[in-house]
Amino acid sequence: MVGLTSVLAVAVVLAQAPGSTQAVRVGGRVVAADSGAPLPDARVTLVRFGGARGPRPAVPPPGPPPQVITDQDGRFVFEGVAPGTYTFDAQRSGYAPLLGAAGPPQTIQLAPGQSIDSVELRLQKGSVIAGRVFGPSGEPLADARVVAMRRVQTGRGPSRFMTAARQGPQQTNDLGEFRIAGLAAGEYVVAASRGLQLALPIGGVVSSTRQGAGTTIATTYYPGTTDQNSAAPIAVGAGAEVGNITFTVQSVPAHNVSGVVVDENGAPLAGAMVTLMGDPRTGVPIGPAGSARTAADGSFSIGDVPAGSYRLNASVPVVWSNSGSAGGIGSSSSVVRPGPSQQTEVVVTDADVSGFQVVAYQPRR
Repeated sequence: MVGLTSVLAVAVVLAQAPGSTQAVRVGGRVVAADSGAPLPDARVTLVRFGGARGPRPAVPPPGPPPQVITDQDGRFVFEGVAPGTYTFDAQRSGYAPLLGAAGPPQTIQLAPGQSIDSVELRLQKGSVIAGRVFGPSGEPLADARVVAMRRVQTGRGPSRFMTAARQGPQQTNDLGEFRIAGLAAGEYVVAASRGLQLALPIGGVVSSTRQGAGTTIATTYYPGTTDQNSAAPIAVGAGAEVGNITFTVQSVPAHNVSGVVVDENGAPLAGAMVTLMGDPRTGVPIGPAGSARTAADGSFSIGDVPAGSYRLNASVPVVWSNSGSAGGIGSSSSVVRPGPSQQTEVVVTDADVSGFQVVAYQPRR
């Protein structure tokens, strides 16, 4: 049996040519961990590992990762797999993802020409953390982003937060309520921040700045602190629900970050999307801190920014074009992919910061 645990990895399978004597066939079934009942309609991904210092994700080729869906008996099979070391991920509504529990993943070694049909993937019932978020003045906070995270130790440095597997930020409803489901059993920290207002280009200068805004909502950790070291951990068992996680977000002084976006030749770029992200070394993976579109002269302004360390980057937007015959029959689409961006470090203390120049490379087809 192959058991899996928490790893953030990119799935990759290098398929062999049909009829190759080196190709591997690997299959099995997905079952409920508590009852052993087969789980149909589960999504299974095969993840290849490599590296001299033990299992680690291999560099993926372009394209989506290979996946299969289990049948009514919970069975799955991957054909034409390249020999190597692999692990699995499996996901199904109501259950915690396989790559979501604590501890190192177990792997399987596939030799050339091998055929295996006995892999058993056991999914635990998903756990739930639910509660409400209130604004600084005590009113329910709608459209706030709420995330469940785990503390992880990376090397000898301080611990960092990692978002629960497959669980991005959830959004509160009009009553400030949130419900984060599909969690693996374990201990979590819950944080909330204001909803992101994406800047859309509707003529002229577009920014996320609120004129005259003196304060903004800071990322706040349960039970209501802006200090991540003072966050109260929440323990949940397999298939359990922990409710009544209620806390109030804190307001802090708001600042403005501004500058200009240029191309690789130094010319201003109009209509580029600028995003301000928390510094991954110190921030919380809860999403962008702000965004803006550049004006005709390449300038941008992002407001409502709390003190902290950030990364500023910019990209040229994707452009779609369509052509075809009447009625849409035989129509086709083409896309321009955004080019890479130069990241700029931003540190906000107790005042607005300006004068940043960000290089965004022209997109390629």
